[in-house]
Amino acid sequence: MRIQVPIKNRISAQWNHVLWLFLFVICFSLQSAGLASTLQFDRTLIEQGHYWLLLSGHLVHLNWTHWALNMAGLVIVAVFFSLYGSILDWLIVLLFSAMVIGLGLYWFHPELIWYVGLSGVLHGLFIYGAIREIRFYPFSGYILLLLLVGKLFWEYMNGALPGSEEMTGGRVLVEAHLYGAIAGLVAVFLTWCLHLLYKLVEVKNRQQNA
Repeated sequence: MRIQVPIKNRISAQWNHVLWLFLFVICFSLQSAGLASTLQFDRTLIEQGHYWLLLSGHLVHLNWTHWALNMAGLVIVAVFFSLYGSILDWLIVLLFSAMVIGLGLYWFHPELIWYVGLSGVLHGLFIYGAIREIRFYPFSGYILLLLLVGKLFWEYMNGALPGSEEMTGGRVLVEAHLYGAIAGLVAVFLTWCLHLLYKLVEVKNRQQNA
C-alpha cells in the first residue's frame, strides 16, 4: 500500500529544519566574516594536508548573490522535502554529497585550483528528495526527477545554464552538480540500508526479550 502524506504535513515545521537552519547560519556567518578565500577548496593546500577544505569549500560562496541563490535552493529542500527523512538521513546525504564532490573534483579534475559553493550538494539533496517524493507523490516526484536529469544532461552537453554564470559572477562548475546528483542517488541506497539494519536489530531485540 502506498503511503499518502497530507499536503499540510508536507510543508509544516519539522525537527529536520534545525539542520537546515544550522547550515543557513553557518553559511551566512562565514560569508559575513569574509572567509571564502580561507575555507575554499584549494588544491595546493589540500595537497599539503588541509583535507578539511574538501568539505568547507561547500560552505563559502563567491559573493552574496551566489550565497542567496544557494540559500534559496536550501529553503526549497527544507520546505518541501524535510518530511522524507530523519535528521540523520539528511545529515548522511549532506556529508556524503560534500565528500563525493570534494574527492571527485580533487581526483578527476587536476586542472581545478579552487572551488566554492553549495550548489553541488544541493543537487544531491534534490535528487534524494525527488526520489523519496516518488513514494508519496509519484507524479510530482517523477516530474522533478526528470527535470533534474534534463538539467544535468543539458549542462553535460552545453555547459552552465544560460545566465547562471552572469548571476553568480563566476564560472559554474557543472561537474560538481553531476557528482552531487550521483551522491544523492547513492545516498538513497545508503539510508535504505541504514533503516533496514535498524529494523533487523529491532526485530532481534524483540525476539530476545520475548
